[in-house]
Amino acid sequence: MATNSKTTQKKADAKRAGKRARAWTAMVYPDSAPENWQEILREQLIECLISPLHDKDVLPTGEPKKAHWHVVLSFKNPTTFAKACEVFTEIKAVVPPEKESRVKDFRQMARYLCHMDQPDKHRYEMQDVVSIGSIDYASLCMSAADEDDMLDQIFETMDNYALDSYPKVVRWTREHNPEWKPIVYRKYTKQISEYAKGLHYESKQ
Repeated sequence: MATNSKTTQKKADAKRAGKRARAWTAMVYPDSAPENWQEILREQLIECLISPLHDKDVLPTGEPKKAHWHVVLSFKNPTTFAKACEVFTEIKAVVPPEKESRVKDFRQMARYLCHMDQPDKHRYEMQDVVSIGSIDYASLCMSAADEDDMLDQIFETMDNYALDSYPKVVRWTREHNPEWKPIVYRKYTKQISEYAKGLHYESKQ
């Protein structure tokens, strides 16, 4: 009997796990969402990502899609679809069927917010993604190729505007390219500082 009981419990746990997920997604439309819908999300104390307003998407027919935001809720523990829907209802989001709302790969979903891997779709800017909670969107999404491209942009800007010290690069980042912050402030600080020193040395020759 004990063995049967354990087997039944395992099956029940597996079934329950299949209906839960740590992340769920839905869409929000400007004409139906409350004006303070993002503030409502913040008050829920649930981490989430909000895409830039997708106002340049097109249908297969070439007609423009209705402007919308993608919202991705990220819970600390696996959560039911019903629980996610409670949150989405608060902001009058349009929720797809459960299977489509469940996020299987959080990083890939995060990259989709800007169409990073969809060359046939309009590419949106990373700095326009809103992160509620402690999600570091740029660090989450950037691939090695993305980092190389961004470093190329940074070094080219340093060349063009004589940013020959790390403080100058930091000030430029704050004022002009906030999407560089993960690269400039944390990941490649040493390399950028060395490049700035090289530029300063060259300017004195």
